[in-house]
Amino acid sequence: MMVSMPTASRTLPVRAHNIPQARRLASRATAAAALALLAAAALTACTSTSAKPSPTTAGSAPAAATPTGTSTSKAGATNLDSSPLHVSCATLAPSAVMQATYSGMVADSTPVVPANTDAAVIAADKGTACTWKDSSSGATLTLAVGKYSANSVTRLENALVTASQPVPTFSGEGYFSLSGKTGTAEAFTGDYWVVAISDSPVFFEPGGAEPIVDAALAALKARG
Repeated sequence: MMVSMPTASRTLPVRAHNIPQARRLASRATAAAALALLAAAALTACTSTSAKPSPTTAGSAPAAATPTGTSTSKAGATNLDSSPLHVSCATLAPSAVMQATYSGMVADSTPVVPANTDAAVIAADKGTACTWKDSSSGATLTLAVGKYSANSVTRLENALVTASQPVPTFSGEGYFSLSGKTGTAEAFTGDYWVVAISDSPVFFEPGGAEPIVDAALAALKARG
């Protein structure tokens, strides 16, 4: 009777010529993994940089420049070209004129020009504005004068022809309008625009505005 003996397992020997090849394959795998990691890091850095603007350039767009020659009169004359003008209020409205016609009016140390008026347009265009107030009645008086280009003056005059009543008695081309209890007189001489506004009863007609308007026109004519 023959007895079958178990076969012992054998470990195959590692041949010497396979070792360098295995090392090369492992080295290539490691290098490929390293390159993949570097590529992923570079992609992340690019994404982060593009998502966040540089602190030196963010918000660096220059502010829009304020346009010139864009003021508009209440009568609708647009793109008015002005030059700064400073004339003392005492020169434009002498005390003799104020006392004779507008007694009780006291000059404001800091003029307060009525908003949404042609006097406000002149003040915004760096003209001269003067204001007075009657402490008893509360009535106010505003005088504003500005210097404008000849073309702007022509457009102002044309706009006022249909928006106001022409006044031939002013010493320059003049216009007058009454809105409620507020009278507005406007006149021109050369390149100058004169606006007088008041809610005083004396201003309910052009004749009441004539003394201060004519005084201002005379002072401006003297300037040339």
